[in-house]
Amino acid sequence: MTKKFIALILSLTMLFSVISVGAAAVDSEYNDYTEYPVILVPGYSGSELDMVNDDGTTERVWHFDMMNILTLVLNDIAEFSRSMIEYAKGDSTLLALKIEDGLNQLLGNIKCNPDGSSVKNIKVAYDNAAVTNMGYIHENGLNDEVIGEADLFAEISAVIGEQNCFFFQSDWRMSVLDCAARLDSYIQMVKEFSGKDKVNIIAVSHGGQVTATYLSLYGYKQDVDNAVLTVPAIGGALLAYDIMNESVALDEYNLIYFLEHGFISEDDYKWLLQAEQLGFLDDLIAAILPPIKDFARNFGSIWDFIPEEYYDELKAKELDPVENAGIIAKSDIVHYEIMPNMSENLKKCIDEYGMNISIIAGYGVPAVTGTQEQSDAIIGVNDATGAYCAPYGQRFNDGYTGCGVVCSDFTHDHISPSFEVDASAAYLPENTWYVEELFHGMTFSDKYSRTLALKTLLTDDITDVYSDPTYPQFCSSTNACNTVFAKFDKSPVGYVSDEDNYLIVTNISEKYSVKITSIIFAGSEFIAHSAGINALAPGQSVSIPVSGKLPAVSRQNMQLQIDYYCEGRTLTPTGTKTFNFMIMNGGPIEYNYENPLIAADYVIGIDGVIGEKATEKLEPFGIINFIEFFYNWFAAIMKELGFAYLFSI
Repeated sequence: MTKKFIALILSLTMLFSVISVGAAAVDSEYNDYTEYPVILVPGYSGSELDMVNDDGTTERVWHFDMMNILTLVLNDIAEFSRSMIEYAKGDSTLLALKIEDGLNQLLGNIKCNPDGSSVKNIKVAYDNAAVTNMGYIHENGLNDEVIGEADLFAEISAVIGEQNCFFFQSDWRMSVLDCAARLDSYIQMVKEFSGKDKVNIIAVSHGGQVTATYLSLYGYKQDVDNAVLTVPAIGGALLAYDIMNESVALDEYNLIYFLEHGFISEDDYKWLLQAEQLGFLDDLIAAILPPIKDFARNFGSIWDFIPEEYYDELKAKELDPVENAGIIAKSDIVHYEIMPNMSENLKKCIDEYGMNISIIAGYGVPAVTGTQEQSDAIIGVNDATGAYCAPYGQRFNDGYTGCGVVCSDFTHDHISPSFEVDASAAYLPENTWYVEELFHGMTFSDKYSRTLALKTLLTDDITDVYSDPTYPQFCSSTNACNTVFAKFDKSPVGYVSDEDNYLIVTNISEKYSVKITSIIFAGSEFIAHSAGINALAPGQSVSIPVSGKLPAVSRQNMQLQIDYYCEGRTLTPTGTKTFNFMIMNGGPIEYNYENPLIAADYVIGIDGVIGEKATEKLEPFGIINFIEFFYNWFAAIMKELGFAYLFSI
């Protein structure tokens, strides 16, 4: 009971008490920006919905507002408190019933019929170009709740003017075919309103699926100059499959990590959950999943979210051919006609219709719902980009060069430095960027992803992954909660060779000064000479000399782990960050076709001394992190003093 109370308090703290730090301003100057209007195509549930009553009046039936939820809880605080107490005792039944009742009160008016049509007469609240134009809204004192990604559009509007900023709205419950058709109509309205012959699009998540579908169906109209799809659900979303399959097994550690990135929290809450191994939401999720599934099952958009590989099986299991014929007819088009031809359709938009299309996706984490696939915590990398990926926790063996399904040019290197992602199979191998540990929806909280998105959106300077070495195809997240970022002095980000003499470490924290305590390499005999280096202020970099032997081969993975101390961070002052590099230092290593997959992570640090099983036994006591921190610190000092042979790490 005590652990569940601790976990609930911790979750509420993360959700309501962490103050988000504003995202970093864009460094680039946009002197050569395009003057086309920019349309935001938002993520799922990002549009306001109204119900039209019999007398013609309307009332808002969908507007996500945390105050609505809090009001609902406070109006029945006694029963809600009792349900929380029962849940803490181990009985989730009452809390599940309260949540189900709350869902009906909040969302009852937006239910859909089995054929996918709306039960109530629902319309999009803001349905024309004027009332979704940033300049028009502010000039006329209109409600600005339609403005999405407000901090991002403060930057965009500073470049192109508020009169060129538009916010697409659609009924997100409906099929992506309906949403794409509406986007086509909206673009025509924006062109007429703005007097411009083309538009630029920035799309998020579900908006990425809507935009990719729009480009597949209407790209021939050549109404788009630049389209930027961030963390897009082009081929579906693992979350939808897990819900409809009732296979959610929440990964609390990953969930807190996800929240840390979203809030740009620099206090390491996830470490506390790692120590406790609580599993505190599993019973609750199991109890409330059926009503959530029943509520969402008639949304056409949910079925468009089911990844291709699961669609036939789940359709046969959950949809009735007669009762659900309307949903099936549209989703079949999506899964059998649009998704299989996505690469061809998008490439045609680039090659024949003169568009620039950019996709930015995250990788390197499993789904928060428990699916062990490469993802951004919500959407699988394969579904977001079409890339071929090793199963989560594994990687392709050294020497792997790619399957070449879409890009077969052997001179192109589309393999991530971690050997986990093969972008040669992506929808657009030359136009897709991957950011390790970029969590879903966090593009604009990550400086690298944010600046890349803005530059590809507002200018024609970047047409593919080779256009600007500042933006390599693979990069690690620069979200401030990751604290440090590392690259070598001569090689591109994610690569290393004998030409490199320094490891450049940057403090990307926005709050704390950081002291590097140890740097450990695996996959080479490198030694970093970090002793005596002063603490780094936020934004400060240091060039740390490296020595030792690097294998004289190419296409081999090397990892390094940086341990650090955050001055002033009281909850969890120590931290660690692992980076992957591809060694490019000689002839290519021979790929082992008989053993194509191996464990993704080297055993770094104390795990290699006492064994992983021993560390797993120590984790519940919350001390393994501190033991490893001091062990690595001591090992790094000994290595610098010339006693590397004493350590197997």
